Amino acid sequence: MAISQAIESVRYPVSDGKPMAETPEHLEAMLYLLDALMRYFAGREDVYVAGNQFMYWIEGNPSQRVAPDVYVAFGVPKRPWRPTWKVWEMGKAPDVIFELTSRSTAPEDLGRKYRLYQRLGVKEYILIDVTRDYLIEPVMLHRLVGHEYQRIPNERPNDREWRAHSERLGLSIVVRAEDEGYKVRLYDPTKGRAIPTAMELAEQAAELEARVRALEAELQRGKEPGE
Repeated sequence: MAISQAIESVRYPVSDGKPMAETPEHLEAMLYLLDALMRYFAGREDVYVAGNQFMYWIEGNPSQRVAPDVYVAFGVPKRPWRPTWKVWEMGKAPDVIFELTSRSTAPEDLGRKYRLYQRLGVKEYILIDVTRDYLIEPVMLHRLVGHEYQRIPNERPNDREWRAHSERLGLSIVVRAEDEGYKVRLYDPTKGRAIPTAMELAEQAAELEARVRALEAELQRGKEPGE
């Protein structure tokens, strides 16, 4: 009884006060992935999307924690929001984890986290190097086969683009080299296009509204006087 009460009284912090992302490029990619995945799975109540929060896997030991940049869990109610992910309460680790990696985080991303996610049964572990600091290719997808990760080769439709297909998500992670840097997008093969950013959606909505107004004005001009 005393042990149970002691475990229940353990505090699991929700933040360590560190910045959300290492660089503006990392932040842009993280926010896009979270927003795009939430919109993509908006119609499903059994998919939970979150990120930049602690994951604990040993009850009673809050020192054992990591903070995945973005993760997706299937078979988990979309609401309520969870301030942290506790494996023993949820009954599993997330199914897919993204880490926006860099040279400074490489030892943990390719070492401790790689081994941990593999051991916890994370089905797909995806590394994205948006500043191309150290990875040979800017996206690396590891898929759990049995109890070990296997690196899935990227598709190269051209010399400026890398694609890694996630079986769990049903999406391809696309990293494209552009003049202003590397851009991350999620490609939906069922629609044959990438999931747009929130800014792109706003621009499309504004363009559509402008066309509607222009059509209304044209129709108005075409009316006879007195009508």
